[in-house]
Amino acid sequence: MSASRENCLEVLAAAADSDKLAAVERRRFLRTGGIAAGAALVGLVARDADAQSATPPAGPRQQMALVRRHENDHVAFLLNGLGAAARPKPTFQNLQQPNLNAFLTVATALENTGVGAYLGAAPAILDASYLGAAASIALVEARHAGFFNSFRSKPMTLNAFGMELSFDAAFTPAQVGGAAGSFIASLNGGPPLDYSSTRSASNDVAILNFALALEYLEADFYNINVPLFYGV
Repeated sequence: MSASRENCLEVLAAAADSDKLAAVERRRFLRTGGIAAGAALVGLVARDADAQSATPPAGPRQQMALVRRHENDHVAFLLNGLGAAARPKPTFQNLQQPNLNAFLTVATALENTGVGAYLGAAPAILDASYLGAAASIALVEARHAGFFNSFRSKPMTLNAFGMELSFDAAFTPAQVGGAAGSFIASLNGGPPLDYSSTRSASNDVAILNFALALEYLEADFYNINVPLFYGV
């Protein structure tokens, strides 16, 4: 499991460096030996070598616009729920991707990490209404993950650890924080990306603020890259 588990974390950690990101994809192909997945990746790289000036296929544009809207809606939803207890928006870095293939690779990793993050937090939520709110977001994140997995010719239910299973896998706060760290320049005085495993009312607020930081990240990522590569 350890070799597969590195995949999602490596992708996000390497996102600031396109050469490192390409190396991660090559290592993933060599580990899995997936001929079909490798052929699809080679096709993407060849097609998108000059992706910033290329016109992407029309089909995915609507879906990308929806993903972008969903992430911004998630931010607004959590801000409304947290009210005055909401964390300040972090300052992000390295979000703009150099080409379409890099965008799709990082988007896939972000969405699968988001699913694992919500799944990991769910057992620590005390308030049933908070659990329902988190679940409603997590289910949409899972649909995003399935879309990006399928769009990139990966198994639809490939999880954050790079395993195709009938059940998804959870991320710990430390794993999520480590994966997102390359994108965060400053938390701007907000709480760390962490929460307790002990259920309490105050911990519910910590979990929602943990989720809010991730949704801020995803929203900004799509706000920058979807118009750049899809013009919507």
